[in-house]
Amino acid sequence: MTEQPRQASTGGISAEFGFYPLHCDMETDQFSILTLSGHEARVTAIIGDANVIKSWLYPGAQQHLDFTSGNLRSMPYSARVFGLPMTHVLALHRSESQDDINFVIWCLSFFTGMRLTTTERGFLDATPIRPEKLVDFALHRCTVADAIQLALNFLELERGDPYTPKRLAAVIHALFLAQYPQNLPFEQFQYLYMALDGCFKLLEVKDAPKPRPTHAGRIQWMCEKFDIPTPDWAENKAGSSSLSIVRNHTIHEALFFDEPLGFSLYGGNKPDASSGNIPLQMKALICRLLVAILGRADVSYVKSAVNTRMIHSLELNA
Repeated sequence: MTEQPRQASTGGISAEFGFYPLHCDMETDQFSILTLSGHEARVTAIIGDANVIKSWLYPGAQQHLDFTSGNLRSMPYSARVFGLPMTHVLALHRSESQDDINFVIWCLSFFTGMRLTTTERGFLDATPIRPEKLVDFALHRCTVADAIQLALNFLELERGDPYTPKRLAAVIHALFLAQYPQNLPFEQFQYLYMALDGCFKLLEVKDAPKPRPTHAGRIQWMCEKFDIPTPDWAENKAGSSSLSIVRNHTIHEALFFDEPLGFSLYGGNKPDASSGNIPLQMKALICRLLVAILGRADVSYVKSAVNTRMIHSLELNA
């Protein structure tokens, strides 16, 4: 995944990124976003791609070139890493760090609800081609400018710890990987649990809770910290939660609801309706924790219950 940063003409640093299907042009004293020329043609081409299914773009078959014969063969398996056209350019006027650009794009990905990247081949397995597919909120009475400013403010607060931005980006990435439509249930669970544990690490580094919560109590501890209603599956009862039990069996015994990995749904092969909804609730909780960690623990979205399928409004400038 080769990155191609370039110095902004007005100072600082800039980089092209994509794929974002909407026009987006804005300028502040700290940053700017400009839509690249040819945007409409690029978007039309991607939307009309034969490998788009339910607003997800798949990369198609891996191509293999036989250097001896010169023949190009379509392999019987898909490519995994692939690229999409760049659609915009982001400039940070007060930074010369590629890491800062990368972090802001990760945050912009989260707040737009679709994967964005500055790299030539920054997508893995499949990616949504429209916004709001990967989160349970929509920006309301605020814009992507507010999201970028929030990311920049976070960077300034965390200058002393270079791992914190990387950990937060890793949580976003795990959240996105969990939603690949072809995941098996245990794969989705593992990604979501890693994202939740990543959120705990981000908070533990700052708060250093004593005693250190076990896996059974970590999610409840985070929920109580931000006044998020603790889901039933995360309640620490007698040293365990229903989620921590699933985690222990999956990670330590390679058993997912009493079956080898890949042979069971979440909740077992005859789950009730509530157990089948827990991965969706895990996703919703991760979204709330990310907003809180980035500095907006005060907004009503963060404190809302996760046991719903509704799309919430998120106001970053409230």
